[in-house]
Amino acid sequence: MPENEMKGITVKVDAQLHAQVKEYIEAHGMTMGEFVSKALDSELHPPQMRGGVNMANRTLAFQVPEEMFDRIKDYLSRHPGLTQKDFVLGLIEAELDRDMQQTNEVEQQPEETENEELDEDEELEEESMDMRM
Repeated sequence: MPENEMKGITVKVDAQLHAQVKEYIEAHGMTMGEFVSKALDSELHPPQMRGGVNMANRTLAFQVPEEMFDRIKDYLSRHPGLTQKDFVLGLIEAELDRDMQQTNEVEQQPEETENEELDEDEELEEESMDMRM
């Protein structure tokens, strides 16, 4: 069978489970096919386990105000091919990179020595005396 050939799978599931899956895929910007493929792949090829905890991927879930959700959906509709998941992961990655860069810059700055601090205090004192005269 060719590597990219696609085959269909049809299943019947409980209506409540179907509703949960539908809610999940909408929240994660997935299609039903993507969800089922991922679930089947995960079941057939489990990710690495450490201490009984799946370490390959972790779930990060949060709620947003309705207005923000609508803005995100509008943004995604203007950027075909960009999923909600990829959008949020991109934002998180950009912020983590920015923070790491900022942290590295702060750590690389030379620290003031005690003598430099004393010199600055003396300069301020001299300026203050000059102003009084």
